[in-house]
Amino acid sequence: MKKILLTAVLYCCANVAVAGDFVYDYGATATAFYGYTNYADKYRPLYKHNHTPVSLEVRTSAGYRFDNDDELTFGVEAQIADGKEVEDYNHGEWGENLYASYVSDKYGELTVGQVYNAAYQMAVGAPSIGVFRVNNSPITDFIANPNWTRHSRAAAYRTLNSTFLNTDADAPKISYTTPEFYGTKAAFSYTPDSYSRAGLINKRSRYDNRASYAVGLYNDMDLDYVEVESSLGYAFNHKNNQEASAGLSIYRKGWTLGGSYRQSWRTSHDYALNERTDVSYMPEDFDGYREGHAFNIGLSYEIGPFKTGLSYFAAYADKTDNKDKIVTWANRFAVNKYAAIYLAGAYAEYKGNGKLKDNNRGYATIIGLELNY
Repeated sequence: MKKILLTAVLYCCANVAVAGDFVYDYGATATAFYGYTNYADKYRPLYKHNHTPVSLEVRTSAGYRFDNDDELTFGVEAQIADGKEVEDYNHGEWGENLYASYVSDKYGELTVGQVYNAAYQMAVGAPSIGVFRVNNSPITDFIANPNWTRHSRAAAYRTLNSTFLNTDADAPKISYTTPEFYGTKAAFSYTPDSYSRAGLINKRSRYDNRASYAVGLYNDMDLDYVEVESSLGYAFNHKNNQEASAGLSIYRKGWTLGGSYRQSWRTSHDYALNERTDVSYMPEDFDGYREGHAFNIGLSYEIGPFKTGLSYFAAYADKTDNKDKIVTWANRFAVNKYAAIYLAGAYAEYKGNGKLKDNNRGYATIIGLELNY
């Protein structure tokens, strides 16, 4: 992989002038939330009512911009969090992302490192309200989902947690994106080992040390009265499964309507699903996401510093009865460029098997603060 990056960089550099400027960038985002959850009577003894998740992300990059605006960049991101139900960083509550990229208007973009795959980065769908994403929803920090668990070395995703292709998440990979042509661009990613602490794969599974390939297609059309974004994605996860996604977003005068769909399937060439607990440390049906589908839809409105939105996410495992439904109404008000406040409400319903601990539902009321630097 290092040889590929070096060759590509040397090739691009040979086509630009030597003169240019060094560029630097840095930033940080901190969030703190308080949420109160009202559960159905039978779930109250199993889950906490009060939740206070906090997180901090620091970003920095340095590079060189050539005279023709081509740019070579090296970047690093670090995250730390506490109070989260699903610890979805590289190493539990602490994680890092290292990457290098070469961006050229003429040749496209080449990236190597810990980034999400090309199909994921190009995907569009239901609009997010700041940190309140529809995919990999933070609502699980307030209404815990037994179908999505990741703590210490254990990981189980009995349903898909996103309509974007995130099975390999930010596992180290190489990606290439073409230059934009009439609002359209395509991209390809290769991941030598698809396991990632931020992904869906359990490290103790038989298919963790396998390659993944992903392709994505993105289009942006300005039709005068509306702006339309669309995306398509496909991923081949060796010995694991295959996945496809599609998304659409329509914007007009502050209003955004969007949605997306994802289907995952397994063939006879892939390992079988873990339909029973075959070893003590492997949870039952931990990999139900490998054959399932998910969709989302949402509507948002933004005026000045205020943005509000309503979204719906649903995921189903095709081989079991496991399913998830999450409804979120979120509001964000930007006090200034450094601070924003949140008010949100949510309802979630998760179904697993017949055991009480494998099911949950409830309502949550959430307030929070976001600080940016």
